[in-house]
Amino acid sequence: MKIDLKYTEIEAKRFSEAKGRVNVSNNSTITSVTQAGDKASIDFVFTSSYEPNVGEIRIKGNIRVSDSKENVERVVKEWEESGQKNLSTDMAEDIHNVIISNCVIETVILAREIQLPSPVPIPRISMKGKEKSREGTESYIR
Repeated sequence: MKIDLKYTEIEAKRFSEAKGRVNVSNNSTITSVTQAGDKASIDFVFTSSYEPNVGEIRIKGNIRVSDSKENVERVVKEWEESGQKNLSTDMAEDIHNVIISNCVIETVILAREIQLPSPVPIPRISMKGKEKSREGTESYIR
């Protein structure tokens, strides 16, 4: 299976200054699944919402899934039979992982541009207890 992702719309809004604690929720939603020749065409929306009403980043896009004709037809049929709400668990997992892994990178950059907190935790370096943390690591930390 081959998956190609393209963005069709990117929107980043800051409604107010971030004061105090800001909760960020990330969500990916599949909005449609159709057959485009020998590929499944999947539209999606990825949203990072900053609460309380601080801002929002929304990315819309399309994923083209290349697979066997039988699998493509099965995916589209499952989507239609579910009332346009569900994909098979294995396909949904693959698609949502592709959406999240690509869109989170974009939202980190967009959040920086409009001065919102990062939508994912950024690793922090602590130099406290530096010597203790190096015990047993002599072979790869210099």
